[in-house]
Amino acid sequence: MDWLLANIGTIAVAVLVAAMVGAVIFNGVRKKKQGKSTCSCGCADCPMKNKCH
Repeated sequence: MDWLLANIGTIAVAVLVAAMVGAVIFNGVRKKKQGKSTCSCGCADCPMKNKCH
């Protein structure tokens, strides 16, 4: 219990960072399933536009 109380700040930051990374991954997977571009610029000018779809 002492270890938990001594490291509560580090644990809170790690949970927050993990939640943000999870949200970014979830959003990318959701957009990919909907057939949308996973980047914000679209595919018209992308040099890889013929390779990802």
